[in-house]
Amino acid sequence: MSEEDSQELEETFNRIKTHFPSARIKKLMQSDDDIGKVAQATPVVVGRALELFLCSLVDKSLEVARESGSRRIQPAHLRKAVAENEQFDFCQSILDGEPREE
Repeated sequence: MSEEDSQELEETFNRIKTHFPSARIKKLMQSDDDIGKVAQATPVVVGRALELFLCSLVDKSLEVARESGSRRIQPAHLRKAVAENEQFDFCQSILDGEPREE
């Protein structure tokens, strides 16, 4: 990711008014039997990473939507954004409907 992309992503993040609640993230993390105690900062960092990931995914999907002349992001735009960007490779199996490995 270039510095310009990361600065743009940070500006987008700063416009977000709602954030993922740390208590909810901690509860989800601890629902996994393999995860023991969670440090206080961990849910905050995970929440921030999730918000930045979603900003990036929405921005890329918006670019695809604009390229196709659409004013709204449709599921097809999301699929194309995931397919065209290497950083979203891990999402491809979810969009293809393949079962997750556990």
